[in-house]
Amino acid sequence: MSDLLSIGRSGVIAYRAALSAVGENVANAETEGYTRRTVAITESGVGASNSYQYRASAIFGGANIGGVKRVFDDYKAAYARLSQSEAGRGEAKLQWLQTSESALDDSAVGLGVKMSSVFTAAEALSADVNSDTARQTVMTALEEAADQFNTTGTRLREASDGVATAARVTVDGLNGQLKALSQVNIGLRRAAEGTAAHAQLLDQRDGLLGKISTAIGVDVRLEDDGRADVRLAGYSNVTLVDSEHAQTAFLGVLEASDGHLSLVSSGITTSISISPQSGTLSGLVDVSNTIASRRSALDAIATSFSNTINSWNSAGVDRNGDPGANLYTGGTSALTMRMTTTDLSKISAQSTDGVANGNALALRAQRTPDAAEAKWSLLVAAHSQVVASAKAEASASSTQREGALLAVDEVTGIDLDVEAAQLLRFQQAYSGSAKVIQVAREILQEVMGLFR
Repeated sequence: MSDLLSIGRSGVIAYRAALSAVGENVANAETEGYTRRTVAITESGVGASNSYQYRASAIFGGANIGGVKRVFDDYKAAYARLSQSEAGRGEAKLQWLQTSESALDDSAVGLGVKMSSVFTAAEALSADVNSDTARQTVMTALEEAADQFNTTGTRLREASDGVATAARVTVDGLNGQLKALSQVNIGLRRAAEGTAAHAQLLDQRDGLLGKISTAIGVDVRLEDDGRADVRLAGYSNVTLVDSEHAQTAFLGVLEASDGHLSLVSSGITTSISISPQSGTLSGLVDVSNTIASRRSALDAIATSFSNTINSWNSAGVDRNGDPGANLYTGGTSALTMRMTTTDLSKISAQSTDGVANGNALALRAQRTPDAAEAKWSLLVAAHSQVVASAKAEASASSTQREGALLAVDEVTGIDLDVEAAQLLRFQQAYSGSAKVIQVAREILQEVMGLFR
């Protein structure tokens, strides 16, 4: 009789735990990072023989709770982390490449048109070198070209500063996530496996690993108790989180004067320069180099254009009869390029041999395939190709990430229809176990009644 009561009691306890797990699943169906829970219920064997394998002498002893288990697939999770890293890299590159593409304005009011306007205005001046209107048009075109160089250089510098800021914010967040993961490792070492607390810590671990992977590519090794050992992908000697120790790596961003970014890792190991293969930081470092290259190319174009204009004007004679002088200063940088004068008479339309419009006509000969205009067109075209490639990369990596996360969700996600079916099954099992206790009590009462 006591065995019957024990069997019923064990069933009530086991199925109450199962119902609790189902309720928790339903309550967290929309909770990000939550992984479906199940309760393992096993048979409790009570045998009359010393050998449990001798089944003929074994009798059923009720149910045991094997613990709370997370429905999880480590292989799919690892692939999801990899895809998140690739997507993070692609999205970061595309965002800032498009920003710099906007800076390299090649529209009707862009730099290419402004430079062309100078040559067009000079050619118009050659038709009437004494016209103040024509001279003013040349001066205005020169000034607008300089202003557009300044604007383009400023926008590229702002894009470079934005990349650096994004990198610092990402690194700060990453360092915090590494510390949080280390604390989760400590909690996993202390928590009993199979408990709800242990399952919750594993959810936190996987959520942090997902965020870390988005920021930087990592290789993850999981211990038997769930602790995570994290190393930088491609760097077996760079440990970010050591599962055996509380200390974590500390990442930092170094910024060069031209906008180039680089990363260093210190803390667990000695300080070492790193080049992540994937993740948002990888994309930011990569695009910082691209933007720095564009800034350098723009400065070279500014130098070429400034030298062309200064050489042209210096080769002629101005309206006062004086030798021509430079019209631009600070032309070695797009940011510092300025006009030296607003005096219309300083435009040298006359050639040194006395032809009134000789020098004005000579400027068009400077429009060669290796001149500033051609270099600008090549720069814009090259950057457009890079942006198109980045769009394709970002699209492919995003699709890959969505597929990987969907595969994980198919395993770990909550299907309310399935949970409803489980709820009915466990409710019936719970009622059945309660019925066993009720029958055992009634039998016991009948037996006790025989002795009255």
